[in-house]
Amino acid sequence: MKVLILGGTGLLGSSLVPKLQARGHDVSVLSRSEAALSSLEDQGVKGILGDLLEPEAFLSDLTPHDVVVSIAMPLEFGRMSGKAFKKVTERTTKFTQSALDIGYKLECPIIFTLGTSYKTGPGEVADETWPIERFGLTLAGVEAERLINETRAEGHPVIQMIPGQIYGPGGMFLKMYNMLKSGKFGVVGKGENRIPRIHVEDCAEAYALAIDKLPINESFIIADDTPCTMREFMDYMASCVGMSKPRTIPRILARLVMGKLLLETMEIDCVVSNSKLKEMLGWELKYPSFRDGLPNVIEALES
Repeated sequence: MKVLILGGTGLLGSSLVPKLQARGHDVSVLSRSEAALSSLEDQGVKGILGDLLEPEAFLSDLTPHDVVVSIAMPLEFGRMSGKAFKKVTERTTKFTQSALDIGYKLECPIIFTLGTSYKTGPGEVADETWPIERFGLTLAGVEAERLINETRAEGHPVIQMIPGQIYGPGGMFLKMYNMLKSGKFGVVGKGENRIPRIHVEDCAEAYALAIDKLPINESFIIADDTPCTMREFMDYMASCVGMSKPRTIPRILARLVMGKLLLETMEIDCVVSNSKLKEMLGWELKYPSFRDGLPNVIEALES
């Protein structure tokens, strides 16, 4: 198939593009970065220079594709003022609307990316039937999610991918790694909240399967088999780099330093099921646990 990826130069895209090429798909990538596109073109990928904030500059020139995959993530991770958060919200909504416009123009299915933001209690496990509950910085996606649901209701072919926190040699994980190495990363309170995790290679494989099979109007949670707390993940990550456990930051201090939005984001607590992805698409995990995947990532970062 001809696959157009929006945001294909980041952490997830860097794993997804070669997987699609290995399957025989013809891959195009939209990016604002000429340098990134030049590198991809050397690998046989068609580069399209464009900004999702200004789709009118390239929309009319797009050639037919069989599926559009939106993995562009404008969300930022850090302390944020109300004004800055409003800007991020506007960018997130615009990215989604632009992806929709591209799908409408090309008359093909759109694969969207949402995050695993659920609220589960003791013994509860969220699946795709649960409503997404947004906290902190993830509130920036409320309007974007409404647009996607509205599009589905209108009958346009849509697939929703809902990955947990992706870890790999880049992206937001690289920022966490650098903060840990510099001694700036700490765990808020007891760190007992559980955040779904997924290795970037396993995440990319899930997207590739969705592209292969195009299960229209379905949603898929992408997470590994092993729920873990923030403290467990960060302690093990520190051990992989030969460091002592990250310090504990009292919640009241974290609120002052991080701000409400970032703190709420870091305290998301949910356990999710990946059964649907395995059963419907035949997804198999290479790294069933963060304990399997983190050494691989740390080795890549330190090599």
